[in-house]
Amino acid sequence: MRRIVFIIMILVALTITAPVHSAQFMGGYGYLHTNSALVMPPGALNISNYIRGYASLANDERDYTISNATSALATTFGYSRTVEIGFTQILYQNLNLTIRDEVDNASMVPGDTYIRFKFGGYQITPNIYWGIMPNARYRVAKFHDIQLEPLSTNSVEAELMFLCSYFQKPLYPDDGLSVHFNLSYTNHNDGKPLASSTQTINFLFGFLQPRNKTLDFGAELYGSFFIQEPSESTFGRENWVYLTPMAKYDLFAGLKFILGMDILVLAKDNTTIYGENADYDLRIYPNYSTWRLTGKISFMPSTSFFAANTFEKSSEVASVGREKRSFGGRSALGSGADRQSLFKWAVEERGGEIEAIDIDLAKIRQERKKIEAELERLKKDLEK
Repeated sequence: MRRIVFIIMILVALTITAPVHSAQFMGGYGYLHTNSALVMPPGALNISNYIRGYASLANDERDYTISNATSALATTFGYSRTVEIGFTQILYQNLNLTIRDEVDNASMVPGDTYIRFKFGGYQITPNIYWGIMPNARYRVAKFHDIQLEPLSTNSVEAELMFLCSYFQKPLYPDDGLSVHFNLSYTNHNDGKPLASSTQTINFLFGFLQPRNKTLDFGAELYGSFFIQEPSESTFGRENWVYLTPMAKYDLFAGLKFILGMDILVLAKDNTTIYGENADYDLRIYPNYSTWRLTGKISFMPSTSFFAANTFEKSSEVASVGREKRSFGGRSALGSGADRQSLFKWAVEERGGEIEAIDIDLAKIRQERKKIEAELERLKKDLEK
């Protein structure tokens, strides 16, 4: 029954596939833009709120600033051990300039809706995982092809993304260096035949290195390159690359903050050819914003299918993504778990897969070593 429902959901998503922005507000495991090859645990829910904004000066002597602010809400649900489903809604976008409708200020409430499926968690080596993620975007926003923003057309588009992740400590991914690489292909379907449509290759590379139990530092490099260029009148028609230094702070195990600064390193020149009847000389504006302030708040609550230790201190939690696994309403790593329950959970909840059981048992052994080391430290302190 679950497979039938899942297949129906995929068919519905493909039916309503619409414009796609690569690397935008994807939610779930990952950084600001880069996504992880891991999937959410079965039954787990992640809610992320994204905020992004910038201000740019015109390229002339006039003191004139154009700005943009965007807010988006992403929800991600773990469907199975290798599948997750994601949904993103652009809540608000304040547009810097919309010449098409001859207005200096405009906004969209709401913006576009994103739907995505991730098939991941597949292991290449003990430290490397891979996955794929088809993305879809249903256009409900009033505007598209917005100046200073990456290209979005008014056509049905599709994107397929490949994901690869490295974890220094794969049993506890948040406790060591993590590196993600994403590569995707997008067909904007704005021409006939399909092969003549605008097409892009998008890449994302990012890493995070823990500073301590709650603070991580890292950076992302991401961009888009046209393999089939759009028309010369399109705003976002140049290749672009952003570099994003960032920091992540774990307030609790299920509440995380990421803050970064996008710095434009490619596509500072504007090559768009504007019509002779344009009311504004758009060449005085940069092609893309030279900087963007971006942030993400990620929240992971408990659900009817998954018990998350949302408000426990991150330093006191150790598990995949620092969340507990649950069975029968109890945590697999909590105080209410005995050996018989752990074995039952490993066999029944994971479908009896030997590889999955080995991974879970390895995590239990690792947790036991940590507890023994902590007891030894406390013993030495008492002897002093």
